[in-house]
Amino acid sequence: MISSKLLFPEVKDNSHFIDFFVSSIEFDSRSVKEGSVYFALDGTNENGSIYIDEAIRKGAKLIFTENIIEKKGIIQVPELREYLGVVASRFYDNPTLNLHTFCVTGTNGKTSCVESLSKLLNYYGEKCSYISTIGVSYDGINLIKKSDLTTPDPLTLQSFFSSSLIAGSTYVAFEASSHGLSQKRISGTKIDTAIFTSFSQDHLDYHQNLESYKSAKLSLFRDYNPSTSIIQIDTNTGKEIYAELIAKGKSSFSVSSKEPADFFFTYKRKNLFLEITINSTFGSSTFNLSTVSSVLASNIVCALAALLVKGFNLERLVKNIQNLTLPEGRMELIQLADDNFCCIDYAHTPEALEKTLLELKSSFAGEIWCIFGCGGDRDKIKRPLMGEIAERLCKKVILSNDNPRSEKEKDIFNEILEGTHNPSKIKVISDRESAILECLSKISKSDIPIILLVAGKGHEDYQETGITIKKLSDKEIVNNFIRDQK
Repeated sequence: MISSKLLFPEVKDNSHFIDFFVSSIEFDSRSVKEGSVYFALDGTNENGSIYIDEAIRKGAKLIFTENIIEKKGIIQVPELREYLGVVASRFYDNPTLNLHTFCVTGTNGKTSCVESLSKLLNYYGEKCSYISTIGVSYDGINLIKKSDLTTPDPLTLQSFFSSSLIAGSTYVAFEASSHGLSQKRISGTKIDTAIFTSFSQDHLDYHQNLESYKSAKLSLFRDYNPSTSIIQIDTNTGKEIYAELIAKGKSSFSVSSKEPADFFFTYKRKNLFLEITINSTFGSSTFNLSTVSSVLASNIVCALAALLVKGFNLERLVKNIQNLTLPEGRMELIQLADDNFCCIDYAHTPEALEKTLLELKSSFAGEIWCIFGCGGDRDKIKRPLMGEIAERLCKKVILSNDNPRSEKEKDIFNEILEGTHNPSKIKVISDRESAILECLSKISKSDIPIILLVAGKGHEDYQETGITIKKLSDKEIVNNFIRDQK
């Protein structure tokens, strides 16, 4: 594409502009080649401006920066991250203009909502691509790769949308993380349906305070003007954004299991599944879900609500919802022996850990044991909160590594222990595989029913310690133990 068509009309200062054929758009100077446009973004750790000379040597024909640099071929643009998304979309011929987009945000529940949307649409006969925390699929059927980020950078995101169209998808579902929203990664994307699943404390290492974190989440609804919004209102933040949207006359629909809503649902526990009853102006129905988690049920109801608002038939959706498989590592139950179970769950926030443990207490008799840790170089405020929750709701708690990164594991454990009061309940086994195997071995010899929650990593199959990343999968460790016991 010729640069003048790609980059205007936003660029007002064209005194340093050179018209040329754009070979690529880059924000990493290492990827620059002859004919590239280089966006010198200012990051958390370093500024892209220091790589401008390198980009020029590699063949960059035009460079954008937020800094004023009087030099031919360098243009200063405010809000450069937002502009990158707009240009990236244009470079890929504005792909979301030809896709119906479902964009999901919330502290927890994004992945299960996104993947449920894609699966339900594909069951219905409509192709829906998706990007989730777990994986990427251009057609909603074939998994292309595992995800690197919950919300990719603007170039990767727009390239994905373009590839989805080529694969024949007419719908796309994707997650908007608080990082992605604050860094304008979805800029340039047309949002048809925005979905809000939940809100609680997370990522305060990045956002500094809860208000800033909340503001990042709400920017999806305030800044991107979605055509329709689906809001789970069982949190104060959900109520706040729903009321704001209604006051502005925006097309918005509420979801709740606690109070009257456009989509009100109830649930009954039946062995290892839930019976869900949903009532709405779009119809009412009762169906089963293969989970014990009412939180997961809420996320699926949000997905169902989004599709009903779009005009899809409730009976056809419910017919297929019975066969819905839930994302890996989201309240994933593995039967050990007799009445003993292991639950692999991604819960890594105080709210998620508490809700998961309460779900298990409501669904199973016997003791609950829990293995968890907290990630290094991340929100430290949540550590004692999670320690208190685990001690209060579990018979036995084992603290173990969960991606300690550059922090000393002992420091992380000590901060978790600050929230606890009963040392007899808690044991530290830093090696995660050893912690899981020791618990499984003891459970196998117990004469009382026990369920072991292995929390924090869910689908992840690695452990990040210092600069080392090694293979480690909670689920694989459990399955290997079961196999060796036979």
